[in-house]
Amino acid sequence: MPERSQDRERRLAAQAAKFLEKTLLTHRHQPPPPELSAIEGFDRVCEYIQKVQDTLFQFSNGRFEHQLAQKGALAGYIKALQNNIRHLAWQCDCVASGELNQRVDFMGDLSDAFNKMIASLNAYREDATRKQEELNRLNRSLRQEIRRKEAVEEALRASEEAYRQQSLHDPLTGIYHRGYFFESACREMENLKRRTDGSACLVMIDIDDFKKYNDTHGHLLGDRVIRSVANAVTGALRKSDIFARYGGEEFVLFLDGADLHTGLAIAERIRGLVEAQPNPAGEDLPPVTISLGVCCLESRCILPNSPGSRLLFEGLSHADAALY
Repeated sequence: MPERSQDRERRLAAQAAKFLEKTLLTHRHQPPPPELSAIEGFDRVCEYIQKVQDTLFQFSNGRFEHQLAQKGALAGYIKALQNNIRHLAWQCDCVASGELNQRVDFMGDLSDAFNKMIASLNAYREDATRKQEELNRLNRSLRQEIRRKEAVEEALRASEEAYRQQSLHDPLTGIYHRGYFFESACREMENLKRRTDGSACLVMIDIDDFKKYNDTHGHLLGDRVIRSVANAVTGALRKSDIFARYGGEEFVLFLDGADLHTGLAIAERIRGLVEAQPNPAGEDLPPVTISLGVCCLESRCILPNSPGSRLLFEGLSHADAALY
């Protein structure tokens, strides 16, 4: 029995609805059956749905550059969504580069979320800026405090060094005092003991007739005489020599590495320099003169167990005897 026209239309309509539903739900692009293709416009509808599906599939994978060629309301909605998302992506790139003045007003809840994010980022940046400024201020304060402490420490070191130098020197003449001489000379005597072939000379120096300057002209003039002798002797010394005021008008000299011949030559040069300088007591008085005694110590004559201090005192006694 032939199919009636009305029944056939119902069957084709149901078949078309089922095919379109399957196409929308599965995203499988299958050509419509020949019966449906024969329906005018059905192939165009299927193609439209497939193009829209393809575009949405691209969107779901983050590819918004896909262009939808179809027209119509649905295609227009999709194109508008595409443009909005691409514009939002551009604004996100601006935010990533530090431009926090972006604002979105065309995507509903997404706009609100984006604008809240921008507000939070601006608040964080302002807070970070304040903290950085505070950190910079603290850093400047710390550097200033460090410089101040360094200046105080430098001044303290300079003061300590000045005090140390002052404690080592005789206040009247500026040369070493007796205590420093004994400390340094004892150390040099210990070094001399360890040498196989070394020598050193001890020289005692005394200002001749010094008592007459104090008794006749007063102690101030006597001090000038002592200073003049100290200056003259200092000008004749080597860097390695140790020169000190022994006490009163007496001086002592340690000549490291000098044998007896060298020690006597240095002593004679010192004597001549002192005698050649003008008399600080006045031109009408005779020149200031000194007497010197020299003792030479040789390492080969020193017993290994002899203390350096004992050797020093014995050498000074011999030099003092030689002076007289």
